[in-house]
Order: sequence, then C-alpha cells, then structure tokens
Amino acid sequence: MNFSKIMHWVFIVLLWLIGLTLSLLGGFLVYLGGSFYYILAGIATIAVAILAQKRSNKAPKIYAAILLVTLIWSLFEAELHFLALLPRLAAWLVVGLWFLTPWYRRSLKADAEDDGPAPSNRWWVGGPSLAAVAALLLASMQGYIQNGTGTVREANANDAVSDWRHYGNDAGGTRFAQLTDINAETVSGLKEVWRYRTGVEEDFKATPLNVNGMLYICAALNVVIAIDDSTGKEIWRYEPGLEPPATHQYAKTCRGLGYYESSEEYEGQCPSRIVTATVNASLIAIDAITGKPCSDFGDNGIVDLRQGMGDHPVGDYYHTSPPLVAGDNLVVGGLVNDSQNLGLPSGVVRAFNAISGEFSWAWDLGNAGQHGEPAAGETYTPGTPNVWSLMSYDPELNLIYAPTGNAAPDYFGGERREFDDEWSSAVVAIDAATGEPRWKYQTVHHDVWDYDVPAQPVLVDVTKDGKKVPSVAVPTKMGDIFLLDRRNGEPVHPIPEKPAPQGAVDGEYLSATQPASPLPNFHPYRYEKDMWGLTPIDQLVCRIEYRTMRYEGMYTPPTVPTGITNTGTMLYPGNFGGFNWGSVSVDADNGLLIAAPMMLAHRLILVTPEQVAEAGPLGGLLLGKDHPAVRMDPDGPMPKMGEPDADNPFDHRRIKFFGLPMPFMSRLGTQVPCFEPPWSRIAVMDLNSKELLWSRPAGDMSSSGPFNLRSGIPYDVGTAIRAGTLTTRGGLTFLSSTMDSKVRAFDIRSGEEKWKADLPGNGQSTPMSYRSKKDGKQYLIVTVPNPTWRYPRDPVTNQYLDSQDVRDGNGGYVIAYALDND
Repeated sequence: MNFSKIMHWVFIVLLWLIGLTLSLLGGFLVYLGGSFYYILAGIATIAVAILAQKRSNKAPKIYAAILLVTLIWSLFEAELHFLALLPRLAAWLVVGLWFLTPWYRRSLKADAEDDGPAPSNRWWVGGPSLAAVAALLLASMQGYIQNGTGTVREANANDAVSDWRHYGNDAGGTRFAQLTDINAETVSGLKEVWRYRTGVEEDFKATPLNVNGMLYICAALNVVIAIDDSTGKEIWRYEPGLEPPATHQYAKTCRGLGYYESSEEYEGQCPSRIVTATVNASLIAIDAITGKPCSDFGDNGIVDLRQGMGDHPVGDYYHTSPPLVAGDNLVVGGLVNDSQNLGLPSGVVRAFNAISGEFSWAWDLGNAGQHGEPAAGETYTPGTPNVWSLMSYDPELNLIYAPTGNAAPDYFGGERREFDDEWSSAVVAIDAATGEPRWKYQTVHHDVWDYDVPAQPVLVDVTKDGKKVPSVAVPTKMGDIFLLDRRNGEPVHPIPEKPAPQGAVDGEYLSATQPASPLPNFHPYRYEKDMWGLTPIDQLVCRIEYRTMRYEGMYTPPTVPTGITNTGTMLYPGNFGGFNWGSVSVDADNGLLIAAPMMLAHRLILVTPEQVAEAGPLGGLLLGKDHPAVRMDPDGPMPKMGEPDADNPFDHRRIKFFGLPMPFMSRLGTQVPCFEPPWSRIAVMDLNSKELLWSRPAGDMSSSGPFNLRSGIPYDVGTAIRAGTLTTRGGLTFLSSTMDSKVRAFDIRSGEEKWKADLPGNGQSTPMSYRSKKDGKQYLIVTVPNPTWRYPRDPVTNQYLDSQDVRDGNGGYVIAYALDND
C-alpha cells in the first residue's frame, strides 16, 4: 500500500471521527435549544467520509459546500472579528488541504500502481478556502482600538508633586503622577537604567513608595527594604521573620506600605516612619531613615491586631493591604478567609495612633454607635463583612472611604443577619476622627456572587452642569464603575435600579433589583455565539456547557446542579473581576478614568453535603474532577465550623449549601477560556460626560497559548490582568501586569501603544513614577516577582500549573526606566 492510500484511509477515519463527534454533540446542543450548525456540519462530514471512501468526485464538492456554509454562518455570528472567526474556519481549512494535494488525486485511482493523471476538482475546495482565508486576513487587519465619542482636554499646568507617598500616590488613590518629562513624544526614549533584586523568593505584588530619595518596597512576608531611588542600591532591610498562615493563596502577600511623617513639633524617635500591616495580623512601625523598629510604637514597634478578635485559626484573619494614613491615625481592615466558613473573625475597621500605636476607634458594624474596644472577655462582632482591600482618605472632608466585602459564606446568604446585608459589598464613608459611618452606597444588594468591592475607591473631581463635584469612583468586580459625590454618597449621574433574575435555592432570598451604573461597563451579556475554542469541537463543547448552565446575565442566582442538562450557574464576570485590588487610575486634571478590567467567567456550583456523599464516582462528572467537593473526605464534606452557641446572638448554624467557582475553560484540556477574546481591556472614560473615549485589548498571546504552551504570537487577545494602571500628566497610562510579561505605555488621547518593554516575568503590581531629588530625573518603576516563566500558569488564577516551581533564588525585581538623554 503506497503513501497516497495510507493517507487516504487516515483521512477517511478522521472525517468519520469529526462527523460523528459533531453529529452527536451537535444533536445534544439542538436538544438544549442551541445552534443547528454543528449537527448539520457533522452529517455533511459523514457524507464526505462515505463519498471519499468510495473515491467519489462528489466528496470535495460536499466538503466545499461545508466550507461555504461555514463561512457564511461564521460571518453571521462573528462578523469580521478575527479571533472569533479563527476557530470556526481554521480547522476546516486545515482538514480540507488534503483535497488540494496530488496524493488525494492519486488516491482516487483504484489501482495504486497507476500513477497516471486523475480528475482534479481542486477549485471546488479551493474557491471557498480562498474566500475563508480572505475573510480571516481582512478580519486580522481590523483595528484593535474601539473609539468612543468623547474628546480629551489638554492637561492643566498645576504645580507638580514629584514623590509617591501613598500606595496610590496620594491618599485618594488616584495613581496620577503629576510629571511630564516622560510624555507621548518622549516615551519612545525610555530605557532601563537599573534593576534591584529583593532576595525574597515568594510573592511580590507591592507598589513602592518614594520619599526623600528613597524607594520603599514590601516583599512577601512583610520584608521591608529601602533602596536609593536613583541607583537602586539597597540602604536598609527589615525582616520581621514571619511565618505565613497556610490557608489562603494570598497568605504571604504584602501589596504595599504606609508612610507617616510627624509634625515639626514632634521631638521623639522615628519622625518619619514606614508602617506595614502583616500576614500574622500585626501593625509594625519602622524608622524610615534607619530601618529600625520604632520602640515607642505599641510593644517595641508592634501592635497586635488580633486583640478583640477572639480565638480563631491563624489563617482566618490577616493583612495584605497597607495601612491607610489618615491624619495622625493608621487605619486597618483585615482579610478574612470567608469562602465557606461561618463564625469567622470580625470584619472590624480600626484606627491606631501613628506615633504611639494606641487604639483610637473602631467601626464594628454589628455594634452601631459603639467605637471603643470590646469589654474584657468579649470580641468585635464575628463574621461581619470585612475591608480587605485598600481604603482612601479625603483630608478636607476628614472622611475615609472603605470598600466592604460580602458576609460569609460567599454564595449562600440565607443565614445572614440584617446588618450583614445592610453593609455588604458597599463603599462606606467613615468619620476619620470618630469611626462613625457618615454614608454608604451599596453596589450589590444581598451579594451571593462574591462581588464584594475589591478595589481602592478613587477620589477625583468631575464637572457636571458647569460645577465641580468632589467625587469618588468605586470600581467593582462586576466591571462597573459607580461615581458618587464623596460628600454625601449621592450618585453624580443617576443610577437606576433594574430588575434582577430571581429563583433562588431553598432557604435563600434575592434582591428584586440591582443598581446599574450609567458609566461604560465591561460586562457585556454573553450569548451562545460568544463561546470559543481552538476548533469547532471545543467550541461546540463550550456551547453545550453554556446551554447547560443557568445564565440570565450578571446576577444569575447560584444553582445546585441536578444532571447533565443543569450543571450550575455561569458567573460572569467571574469573582476575580472585573476590577480587583489593582483598582483604576485617573487623569485628575481632566476627570478621566483609566480602567483595565478582566472579562473572564467562572462556573459556579452550589453543592449540598448530601450531593457530595451520594456523588461517589459520578462526582467528577457532576461537579468536575477538580472541584474541591469531589476531593473531600465523604465523612466530612462540609467545612469545619464551631457548633452553635445559644448564648452568642451572632453565632450562625451550619450552612446547607457550599460552593466554589471554577474557571470557565475548555473541558478538552486545551487550557483556553470558553468564550472569545478579548479577556481584558484597557479603556479611558470621561467621568464628566459618561463617554467612553477608547477601549482596546490589554496584552497579547506571545507568552500563552493552548496546552499551556508559549505561542510567541504577538496578537492582542487581552490577557488576565493582576493589578492597575499608572497615569501621568504627560498624557500616558502605563500597565505592567498583563500575563505576557511586558510593560506598556498608551496614549491617553488615542489609545495608541507608544512604548513597551519585556519583563523577566509576569508583573503583579501597579507601576509608579517619581522625580528623584538626587538627579532630577523622572523614573518609571515596575516590580516583578521572582521569575518562573519557564513553567505555565493558569490563565485565570495565574497559579503555576507545573509542580517544578523553579526560581533563581535572587528574588523579585524592581526595575527602573528613565529617558535616554545621553
């Protein structure tokens, strides 16, 4: 048997496999109410296989018809969106190449030894193939940037602040550098001028501070380091020697530091100090000049934040966000390990004197009007919504803006107390002098989607009806921005309440409406046609799963799966965002907001203990083999919680459901999301007029690809994003946390990419900029964790997928860029 005959039979077997798969799965999709295309394409492919097996010249004609119909159907569903067309057309083109080869013509001859000419019908396949290729080429040339209707005004020539004293540059979290040396005309001259290695091998997600010629950074486990801001040379290092709680993925993280400077009248030690809230729930003050603990602060430089929290496992309460410096107080919330457990530590917000560390006040939302410490033997209200992310401060109004989470558990709220629901998933304005809440705005009512407010509220002034309105922009996991008057919490632009999907599980209740921000959002409704994959087959599998999950938009209630036609809820956006702790930046001169949201989905499944126990070997089919419930001990499937205490009015009984979201990825092991790109965007909106100025995908696929391979293709797909943006008065916005290991500068006015540089790994922090007092140069600073790029990450969680997490031992990077003026 010659090569042509071998390939002929290989081709026939392939056609049968494709045809049967598309027919069977396509039939199921039709049963679920989905597209007829796949079953029809499968039947037609089987027909081609039969005709090819008979060596009929009709085979390429039928295949050409499949190509032509597929092209028309693809253009109808995807228009000229290249990445949406690609999985619909590319596989058919590759398979159809066989009809265009000389071996196919030879295989038509019954006598394999006869090498004479055979009839050619290449044009039947070639014509539709050329049309499909032309469509792909035309789609690939479409611009990435979606322009809005607004116009960016010129920057104001205000006096510039040249350092960076807060996590978000100022206490309002603007991430706006008032510097213009690096601008749209000069940014192409940016060069790396120095880099520093921390020597700490764990997480590195911190944005540095810059004060008086020093850069202050916080590495994992709250190792604090000061380096020279013009040379990158280490000046001092403080190592607290902490052991991380091992119950949470962020248990080693320090995202940033606080800086406090005393008044000129102060004559004690540490007139300027660096403060950090730690992963073992302490508040530490360090001399900013020497790196030594401030012994007059708390107990030899340390305040124990577990006071008043009651007995609890170490991993149930700790800190990853920096303390907020609000006047002479340091204000902290806390991260509570809230996914499933009840009776957790309190979400209390507390203030401590920045000099002495003495307690100032507490906001314990379960004890309205009481702002002192608990009496002996008592605790702050357990299990309340917490403030795990960053807060902001307005010194003129003396108000703190705190973003709250949702009360535990994340996905079932039937046991929540009235005050839990009242304060969950909101931004709360707190009097910085007393701890009394002044107003609140709730972004989600009765949150059962883990849509807590994860991002630092950003203070920005906008203009409405010719008047300046001091405002606060609140980014949410839903991909919404809520814009409020920061004096009273009233919406700057009216925010209507819209009906929300209903139909909760037994014991649950839902809000009839949810607030709908009028600003541009990043959570388009997802349809079956939006499902994606590398080939028509995994696209089909994702379409089937879409049809088997409940999805009625953003607030679709969590669902208990009952079988193959009801497999749970599609959570979109997923509980990682939308926006997360990276927040947003603003052009404070013009009232513009620069957003970099993710646009990924999760599968959300509520599970009863009985389902887990009864699932047995079917658990992997029902829930997915990697779902935590499937791997749990059947004798103890529920999370361990304390038994109810009749004397404790704040105790909860055990929940009847629990659940966790899983990334909505292809089930075929390709490690690609189940709906089409982009999976993130960077965009600019005008807060004054509510207009979207431009939007484009953020990040390319050069460092990612199917099966966790690095594709090397620099095509913008919008990768997962880990942090926020930096914006400058020079008309630029910088982003360094896309998963393609690059830092980029975009023109705020046009969205054009003006500059980029490769990084040694995926950045996980927000960049910052300052002018050094030592050499007068403006620097751009990017931090990158210890490089492990040789091993793939999950495209949603950014967690390493390979067991060999090899690091080079030199720790994370601090990389400085400046203009090449030589």
